[in-house]
Amino acid sequence: MIDQLMARPEFVDHWSVKWSDLLQVNRNRLGDKGMWAFREWIREAIATSKPYDQMARELITARGSTFQNPPANFFRFTRDPKVEMETTTQLFLGVRMVCAQCHDHPFEQWTQNQYFQLSAFFAGVGIKDGMDSNEEIVYEKRENAEVKHPKNGRVVPAKFLFAVDQFTPQPADLRESLAAWLTSPDNPLFGKSMANRMWSYFFGRGIIDPVDDIRASNPPSNPQLLGALTKDFVDHRFDLRHLIRTIVNSRTYQLSYQPNDWNADDEINFSHASPRRLSAEELFDGVYLATGSQPFFRELPRDFKAEQFPDPNVGLGGFLDLFGRPERQTSCECERRSDVSLVQALNLINGSTIADAVADESGRVAKLMVRGAPDRQVIEELYLAALSRRPEPREMDLAQTYLSGGMNRAERAQDLLWALLNSNAFLFNY
Repeated sequence: MIDQLMARPEFVDHWSVKWSDLLQVNRNRLGDKGMWAFREWIREAIATSKPYDQMARELITARGSTFQNPPANFFRFTRDPKVEMETTTQLFLGVRMVCAQCHDHPFEQWTQNQYFQLSAFFAGVGIKDGMDSNEEIVYEKRENAEVKHPKNGRVVPAKFLFAVDQFTPQPADLRESLAAWLTSPDNPLFGKSMANRMWSYFFGRGIIDPVDDIRASNPPSNPQLLGALTKDFVDHRFDLRHLIRTIVNSRTYQLSYQPNDWNADDEINFSHASPRRLSAEELFDGVYLATGSQPFFRELPRDFKAEQFPDPNVGLGGFLDLFGRPERQTSCECERRSDVSLVQALNLINGSTIADAVADESGRVAKLMVRGAPDRQVIEELYLAALSRRPEPREMDLAQTYLSGGMNRAERAQDLLWALLNSNAFLFNY
């Protein structure tokens, strides 16, 4: 069953959103052509199950045209050795180095010297205009390819953040050296950070949380679990699909969301499932799938779903942004919001997105009315469309009573579907 689900195109859509968030796929920074090229590279990587370490290497070592070699777009939104280093460590090691730029961290092992030594790996990255409009070329600079320490003005040599056996920086190609060190199976943070990040996508929080802030003063809630998960991921050559399969087949993931007397207050040990609100894109697509309606955005084909949108500039300022879609201005997981607010509740109750979809003349309710479907069939189809289950006997009785209680049957069917879309069973992943 898991493999069948991962073979569906929706799997590619969903995980492309995750990676596009992390890699800041946004036309405001990449231009239209660069944005589409980068998006398609991400989608192909997911569709072909490209190993995670290979993806990381291709991004860190990318050169050439941002149109012809899409991973080179990684450097269009960083554009500075320090930012390139900070983004790389936060993305692939789960370490936030930004505080060490000005001083040694007071409570952690990272120092200001290490900050600039690691930044030196990106000192040779140059960016220049290409031949096509809005194309850029990533190349290796021959001059000024160095980082200087702000305290003494001396050139800082490239040095890894910590030692990994058999790896030393090679001045002839520092980014290749960095990529080899970073993606090594012996690097203690590379596999761990992704195993922890992926766990958070299915449980709402990481074993280390926040997931991109791994440090001694933020220990894992279950070190043995994270260690076993990491080892299995590394042993299977950084196969992301294997990691997903391992997590969703676990007893922990299949626990009920209903707590017992002993774990009702537990929020960090994964002793029971925690209901999670659907993401902005999931919620938007769910509304239109349930209602049988179809949104329209002038810049995209009619059948595009929200999880296929290329960047946050589609449908700007509306439903998706209200429910936490990130602007993709940073690689921090914190940019995507999963909170629940009064404004969101009011939008669900009175907003045009759900109201228009439910009342769509070519939507599900309208088609049921046109073909004269009996009440039981209407109720069953609406429950299956919204909640993926049939109504319980009491729910069926209440719905039948309501549908037969007035003259305008179509409006009452719309009310029923509206109520289902506003229920916790629709809005939350249990």
